[in-house]
Order: sequence, then C-alpha cells, then structure tokens
Amino acid sequence: MADYLAAFPLGFILSFSFGPLFFILLETSISKGLKKAFFMDLGVVFSDFVFFTVAYLGASKIITEQNQPALFILGGVMLSSYGLLSFIKTQQKKNKIKKGKAVDEQNLISFPIKGFLLNIINVAVLFFWTGVLFVVGPKFEMNPVKIWTFFLLTVGTYVSVNLCKYYLASKLKSKLTDTVLFKIKQGLNILIFVCGLYLVYKGI
Repeated sequence: MADYLAAFPLGFILSFSFGPLFFILLETSISKGLKKAFFMDLGVVFSDFVFFTVAYLGASKIITEQNQPALFILGGVMLSSYGLLSFIKTQQKKNKIKKGKAVDEQNLISFPIKGFLLNIINVAVLFFWTGVLFVVGPKFEMNPVKIWTFFLLTVGTYVSVNLCKYYLASKLKSKLTDTVLFKIKQGLNILIFVCGLYLVYKGI
C-alpha cells in the first residue's frame, strides 16, 4: 500500500493545476451548478484515461525533440480557436438576452464532451502522464495491475478534491450578477486565446 501513497498528493496537485481548464471548471460550477461541472470533469477524466493509455502503450517513443514543436503548434491553434469562438458565442448569447430571446440550456451530455475536448488538445497532459509512467513504471516493474491502480487512485483523488472546490464555488452563485458572470466568461475566453497563442509561439 505504501507504494500507492504518492497517488494522493499527485491527484491533489492535479486538481490545483492552474490553466484554462481550471478556470473553466470553476466558472461552470459557479454559473451552471455542481452537477454540470462534475459531468464536465468526467470528460476530463476520460481524456486522461486516453492519454494514460497512449503513454502506457509507448507514446514516449514518439515524443521527441523533433515533433514536440508541431504538437505544441497544433494544440495552440485548437486552443486559440476555441477561445475565439467561445468569445463570439458568449457575446451573441448576451445580445439575444438583451433582445428578450430565450437561450436554450446546454444538454447535460455536452459537458463531458466539452471537458474531454478541452483536455485532449492539451499535449502537455500527455507529457505529464508519460513522465509519471517513467517514475512509477520501474517501481512497479511495469505490472499493469499496479500501474492502473496507481492511475485510478490519482484520478479518484483529483475528482474528490474538485467536487469540494465546485461545492464551495457554487455557493458564490447567489452573490454574482449576470454582468459579473459575463465578464468572467469573456475574461476566461481571452485567457484561453492567449494561452493558445503562447503554445504556438513556443512551438515556433
């Protein structure tokens, strides 16, 4: 059991990894509630599962100095595109509300899809899980049961800590006006766009 203890602090650190996704999940819990933030997190977890599987099957062999720039540019373009489109879409929703038009609520299924897509375009997550395998793989002698148990404990800790964050953040909902939420969303979209441009710059 002692071999698995590192999974708990690792999951805790993951839940406080400051990036675009961190703010998106918090904003979702504030503006749309804990349930929808949780469902978005399920998409993030599934993308982590995909990354970990790829890393486990040997993705480290394709992560070389030669192809890292291309991966960063691809991820940056996708991230910037998301931020720009989301900024425009949020502005359009605000205009519809001003005109008195009803805005349809997103289906619950769209949140895990959104979480999956936002995380899967972040190539740094693949590098992270590959690095984790480099550390824990030899210790577990590449035993698949032990390695996947470590992964599940890490992700379980990550989700548990996030649920606590979402609960606390959702309590702020009654104190936030629509104008404040709009500014938070647009500020977030700008942040995502800038992060994408930074990845493109880093790749170039």
